[in-house]
Order: sequence, then C-alpha cells, then structure tokens
Amino acid sequence: MKRTLLAVALAPLCFQSNAFAAEATPDEVMVVTANRFEQPIKNVIAPVSVVTKEEIDAIQAKSLVEVLRRLPGVQVANQGGPGQNAELYIRGTSSKHVLVLMNGVRIGSATLGYANFTAIPLSGVEQIEFVRGPRAAVYGSDAVSGVINIITTYQGNDGIALDAGVGSDNYYSSGVSAAGSNENGLWGKIAATYETSDGYDVQPTSSNPLDKDDDGYRNKYFVTDAGKQLNENWVIKLNGYYQDKYTEFDNPWSGVDKSKSDLYNVAGTIQFQSDELSSAFTLSNNQDEAESYGQGKIPGTIETQRTTVTWANFYQLNSHIQIGGGLDWSTEEVTNSSAQYTETQRDNTAAYLLALYDNDTFQLEGNVRHDDHDAYGGETTWQVGAGWSFIENIRVTTSMGTAFKAPTFNELYWPLECSSWGCYSGNPDLKPEESKNYEVALEGEYSLIGWRIAVYQNNIDNLISSNGTTNVNVGEAEIKGLELTANFVTGALYHDLSMDFLDAEDKDTGNELQRRAKESGKWNISYLLDQWQFDLSYLYQGKRYNDAANTKKLNSYSLFDFAASYYVTDALTVRGRVANLFDKDYETVSDYQAPERSYFMTINYQF
Repeated sequence: MKRTLLAVALAPLCFQSNAFAAEATPDEVMVVTANRFEQPIKNVIAPVSVVTKEEIDAIQAKSLVEVLRRLPGVQVANQGGPGQNAELYIRGTSSKHVLVLMNGVRIGSATLGYANFTAIPLSGVEQIEFVRGPRAAVYGSDAVSGVINIITTYQGNDGIALDAGVGSDNYYSSGVSAAGSNENGLWGKIAATYETSDGYDVQPTSSNPLDKDDDGYRNKYFVTDAGKQLNENWVIKLNGYYQDKYTEFDNPWSGVDKSKSDLYNVAGTIQFQSDELSSAFTLSNNQDEAESYGQGKIPGTIETQRTTVTWANFYQLNSHIQIGGGLDWSTEEVTNSSAQYTETQRDNTAAYLLALYDNDTFQLEGNVRHDDHDAYGGETTWQVGAGWSFIENIRVTTSMGTAFKAPTFNELYWPLECSSWGCYSGNPDLKPEESKNYEVALEGEYSLIGWRIAVYQNNIDNLISSNGTTNVNVGEAEIKGLELTANFVTGALYHDLSMDFLDAEDKDTGNELQRRAKESGKWNISYLLDQWQFDLSYLYQGKRYNDAANTKKLNSYSLFDFAASYYVTDALTVRGRVANLFDKDYETVSDYQAPERSYFMTINYQF
C-alpha cells in the first residue's frame, strides 16, 4: 500500500483531541491553533478537528465550505451552490462568531465582521485546524464559538504537481504547484489554481426578470510560502495568498447581482527556537476588497486594509509546566466608494498570558487577555480548563471561559442614509457582544476506536441588532448543545461519525435562532482496495426556521456524496465524485435552490 493511502486511511483515527500516548511519536498529530504554539493534540483540552491535504484530495472538495460542513458542530446555509454566499453556524452561533486565520493571521472583512468562506482558497492548503469553543482569551474578538486556521506552510513534500478537472454546470479547473528545499535550509512553495463554472439559477422563484439567468463564478488563486533555517535556533518565514474572484448571484430584492473581490495576505515571521524557549515576531498585512454592481446600479467598492504585529513567547519551565504570553497590535482602515464612514480607522492593542500543566494524568490550562480598543475601550477575557485521565485511555475534561465580538465598522460608523422607508446610520456607542461558555466532556481512545461526548452551554449578551434606524445592544441568546463524535475501524472501512443536538434560543422572544437545526449528523466512510480509494459521506440536517420570527420552516434533508480515486501509478491519479448522489431537492436558505446531482472528474500528475 502506498504511504499516502495509509496516511489517509489512518487520518480519521487522529482527528479528535482524545489520544493519550505518554510521549510524542514521529507520527503523532501536532496542532498550533489552540494555544498559538505547536503541541501534540493529546495535550489539548479543547476539542480539535484536523483535516489534512490528503483528505481534502480524497473527498475532492471544491471549496472550504465543503470541507467544514463535514466537521462536528458545523451547520451551513448557502444562498445557492458553489461560489455563492454561505453562512456557517458553529455550535449555534453565526459566521461572525468564529475567528478565521490563514497561517495564524486573522483574515476577513472589518466592515461585515466575518470572513467570506467561499473566497478562501483550498489551493496549497496543507492542513486545516478547527478548535471548537471560545478562544478569545488567546486571540481576542470573534473567537466566540471557535477558531479555523488554514495552514499553507511548506510540509517537506518536494516536487511538481499538475491537475485539471471538469464537472457539471460547465465547471472547469486547472492548477499547478511546486515545492522544494536544499541542504542550506532554504525552502519554497507555490500553488496556483484557476476555476470557473456557469452555475445555475439559484433563485428560480424570483419575481425579478433580471434574475432569470445562471449564476456562475470564476476564481483565481495563488499561494506562496518560503523560508530559511538561519542556524540551529533562528528561522525566517514568508507566506502569502492572493485571490481574484467574480461571482453572479440573485438578491431577494431588486439590486446588484454581480461582485468582484480581491483578497490578499502577506506575512513575515522571524522565530527563535531552543529546547526551552520559543519566540516568534510576525508582521502581516491583508486586504479584503469587494465591488458590487449589476442591474443598472452604480458600482460600489468597500475595502478593508488590516496590518497586524504579533509577538508570541512560550517557555518550558520544567517537564510539566509551560508558560507563555505575548502582545498583539492591529490597525484597520476601510474605504467606501459610495459613502464616507464617519470613522475610517481603528486600532487595537492586546496582551495575553497563559499557563499549562501536564503530567500525563492531569492537564490544567489558564489563559487571560486584555484588549484595548480605541472604539469601545477595554475588554478582558479569560479561560480555564482541566483534564483528568482517571482510567487508562479515558479522560474527562471541563472548561469555562469568556469571549466577545467587537462591533463592525458598518454597525458603528455607517453614514446616515435616507430613503422612502426612512433614515438609517451606524451607532458609535455600541458595546461588544459578550459570552460565557461552559463545557464538560468524556473521551476515550483505543486501538480501533476513539470517541468523545460533550455537553456545552454558551450565553451571549449585548447581541447587536437593528431597530430600523440604527444598531442597538438588545439581544440575548442561550445556546445548549450535546456533541457526540467517534472514529472507528470495521474491517477495511474507516469511519468518522458525529451527531449534534442543539437548543439555540433567543431569550428576548423565546424563538429558536434562525437556520439552526436541533439535530444534525455526519458520517464519513473511507475504503481502500489495492490502488483504489472510495469515500462516502452522509449529512443530515434537521428542520429549522428560516426567519427569526419562526414563521417559515425549512424541511430536513439527507445528502450523500461519493468520491473515488484510482492511483494509476505513483505519479498519476484519476479521481471522480458525485455530489448529492440521490438528487435530493432541498434548501438551506428559503427560496434559494441547492445544487442538484453533480459530477466531477480530476486528473493529477506529480513529477
């Protein structure tokens, strides 16, 4: 069996943070996202899911959304199919409550307050780490329900690869990647992808005649990573990505129906590493620019420029105790071609401390952070956690912590606008949304099975909503959940299973939060046979309401996706995928048609 196939087969057994080996082994899964430094996944108290490049290739995902929707705690609402706007509900919270990082650097729009998940490339991605639960005491704003870190850093796999793909709705893609290193400690990697699709009519019931067309998209991605090991202790790194995206869409009302976006991120790091101390200084800059137009409307462009400086330090005090801390500084600047914000720039300065204790039987964690923001003042967050392996291979964990979501530029500073329905403007007196989270879990790991059972509660106060003329802090939500995950082997089949039971309530009205299903489940199965690999995924989404008033219900649905890979030679791989295998007719957003059965084929050649 090829080594890459074996890695894919065993990967599901390592996805959850419930392994208990006493010492790290060469094949042990390492993660960096939970506490901002590399550590074995077995030492992390928070639940962590890891998706490798091999698994992304095996399931033949075309977007980040297709990867994330397979993971525990994630529900997705799409305004159509691939390339269209998508909202992620993670443990009952919305997209704005999850922090998205690219190689540890915050990305996303400061005006909307969240990342555009359909505009984040999979090209060049080596690993995706998904930490569930609050991490604001480590990262600050946005990390209310979790952190998604998309890692493109060079992993030592040298060579050149070419790929090309075709699919339904005139889908076409092509890509090239190259990576290499030398004996002087220098490495480099590039990856570029082009994809396009004619799409389909995502809102066929629209009364607007201009919406009676197909809604396609076009993406261009470029990812790069380079670095040099200067000596035994010092390393310098440089990485970045660029995306040019064009999308056609349908509005629920008459308005623009096309958008163009340009996104980039560039980050440079100098790092010191010894047996006891790790210290990294990172300078980064990213842009999120979007232009909307169409249907005779005047084009409007909104751009976010963000510059960040981080200094992270971790010290191994002894064999059981690690301490760390650092400083974060960022400045955000926005421009709007159609209207002038009342404020166009804001800065944030933060300091954080953490302490970890691990003696194989007990794990303790404590984090505290203070953010000083020139828009809303200071915000202090904290988090504590503990784990106890009271029986061999079984551990109980508990954690509690606070988090917050800073108000966006649009919510704070949108200029006064008046129309036939009235006047609207931002509110500079808004306070951050604040949350307190509790979680208790029981988990175990054996040779052929790993499992985790968790219950959690997240109370969010000062929710920001519109009163028709401005934004106000009036909302309160209570979210309770039960999360079950398991990874196991039955003969030649490898299973990755999760079930989520959710109660997400608006405390002011007693209604369910919109588009959050009370029950959801995922079952991903891999099977290896000689040079073949087969992957079958099942997704269930229960009934939920499309609106906050709970007047329009969306039906439950079940989806099956099937993917097959044939390793013709060590260099040549042919892959095929059928999405929505049984052609289920369903909606995740009311009046937006989800994709019908779709077919895709990809050829990959490695030099």
